[in-house]
Amino acid sequence: MALRLGVPSLLLVFAAAACASAPRPTRASIQIRANPRATLEGRVRDPEGRPVAGIAVRGIPYGKDIPWSDWAVTECDGSFRLSLFAPSTYGFQLLWNKTSVITASREDPARLNLPLAPGERRAGIALTFLGALWKPVTASAPERTPSCP
Repeated sequence: MALRLGVPSLLLVFAAAACASAPRPTRASIQIRANPRATLEGRVRDPEGRPVAGIAVRGIPYGKDIPWSDWAVTECDGSFRLSLFAPSTYGFQLLWNKTSVITASREDPARLNLPLAPGERRAGIALTFLGALWKPVTASAPERTPSCP
């Protein structure tokens, strides 16, 4: 059985994809790139406190002219390290199996408001992977928390 999408459905798919793409550089963003980056270290755990390995994390800047940084993949203990453009305030996006879901939960990493200054080093950031809330949206949430053997 083939899945057929009408034009309105395709537009929604493309519109949803566009929401998660990084903005184009502006004059202000080029100036911010010249600042020393902030370094952020933390861990991703599931709601039961188990480490989540192999999930990608990136900072979502709350600012029009802030460049987006690269993804970091968590280690076996759930740890990650990000190099972020500053000054800015950040929330965080998680990516597993090429899928990212932002939930309405106050525990969702995207709901954080973490201000960072140029050159700042911050450790001990705790992010929660809400896999159970991903399941109604996508089949990409794992049955159990991804971790190392």
